[in-house]
Amino acid sequence: MSKGFKLLRIEYVFSVSIPVLFAIYLNGYNLLDHLELLGAFAFWAICGNTLNDFFDMDDPNDIETAERTEGYRKKEIAALSATGFMLGAVLFLNPVQEHPEIIIYLIAIVAMVVLYCIALKPVVVINWVLLGISHIWFPYFIVKINAGDSLNGLPIMELHEWFLLALGSVMALAGNLIHEIVDRDAITRYSLKTQQIILWTVSICALGLGAIALLLLTEYTIYFLPFLVFPLGIMYLGRSQEAIRDHQGKTSLKDTGIIAGNMFFIFVIILILTQ
Repeated sequence: MSKGFKLLRIEYVFSVSIPVLFAIYLNGYNLLDHLELLGAFAFWAICGNTLNDFFDMDDPNDIETAERTEGYRKKEIAALSATGFMLGAVLFLNPVQEHPEIIIYLIAIVAMVVLYCIALKPVVVINWVLLGISHIWFPYFIVKINAGDSLNGLPIMELHEWFLLALGSVMALAGNLIHEIVDRDAITRYSLKTQQIILWTVSICALGLGAIALLLLTEYTIYFLPFLVFPLGIMYLGRSQEAIRDHQGKTSLKDTGIIAGNMFFIFVIILILTQ
């Protein structure tokens, strides 16, 4: 396989695919009815990954991006990003024609991802909000709208869905914090003590929301319990300031999280297919 496929970072596609799959699973939708959306978000995830590399390859301190893009020019990375965007946009055409309000969410997603890549990636809190809304909340909303569960352009949501979206956002945030620590990104601008406090606060919130979600969805408890491994693992990784410092630059830790995320991606697909 060409080493160029590393540029696509397909292993990150799970981050936008899981919210789509969860919307399908929790509402009992037919997977085939939303296959175009699933594929479209996958292509846009590739677009976002390559767009991020397009800007990060100018940073001499970003060794990982430099190694991944070695031998490639910026216009070649831009071509890959544009291709991913166009393929995704084409797959969005049918859902948008049936539900024109989806276009508003798509425009917002594009704007947030571009802003993140261009300027807001280093800005703590704002970057987390942008990733949470663009990668979790809006994809979930779009699936609901595509299924016809909407009113005046807004998805019709049950109480447990709000809890699960909040839970998913906090868990994703916890994982992203580790990503930032490994890459020495935004959160590392704070002291080790502050980083530890943030890690523990986010993890405790995830466990609390998880407990509420499990009480609201007792029929799914056995399936959701494995997801609580994430906040427990983050708490362990942030057990001391020394441990946090030791994790900086440790790419194997980030790779472990990515592999685990893809395992849960397969897990949710199996749940849908056997539903």
